[in-house]
Amino acid sequence: MFRTTRRSLMAAAGAIALLGVLAACSASAAEQGADGDPQVATLETEAPAPTESVDPLFAEYGEPVRERLDMTDEESLAAWAPRDRCVADHSSPQGPSEGGSGGGSSATGAATGDPEKAAEAEAICLPLAPMPPWEVDVKNPDAPRFMQQVVDCLRERGVREVEIGDAGQFGRIGIDLGGEGNDSSSVSLGMQYMDECMASASDEVAP
Repeated sequence: MFRTTRRSLMAAAGAIALLGVLAACSASAAEQGADGDPQVATLETEAPAPTESVDPLFAEYGEPVRERLDMTDEESLAAWAPRDRCVADHSSPQGPSEGGSGGGSSATGAATGDPEKAAEAEAICLPLAPMPPWEVDVKNPDAPRFMQQVVDCLRERGVREVEIGDAGQFGRIGIDLGGEGNDSSSVSLGMQYMDECMASASDEVAP
């Protein structure tokens, strides 16, 4: 028969207490650094999210605007001004002027006598060109329908040679007048009624 005496119980209790002290000492030592200094909990903070970078060209000259079919000549000139300043600056033999206010137009590049530099300036500054009116923007899926309305309108007014043209350098779908024979009557009538037919087509295809 196994008997437990008072002494054995006291010895067991003492052993348990000693183990508790040793465990506490071990935990305290674990919290000490290699040099004996206590370890201090640190709060980790996330790195700030990177901000979206701005195109240096837009930062200097401003972002392009979208043209409208009913823009005045003054409004159109203002819309093209940033791109024209950029072309003038990058066509100059001295390079971009301070502040990007060279003024002038794309013809400045030709004046330098360096067609290669002029072409390079045109390519650099292309993103600054104003976006075409949405009705004639090659990115607009409804643009072909609009342009067909314009062609039909011109034909109703006596323009014999008129077709939808290809999109130009700036993404604007054009109207070809005169045909292969460059019919002068179609050209003159087309120019005469172009704005009127554009406005009429805009009303017909408006949502």
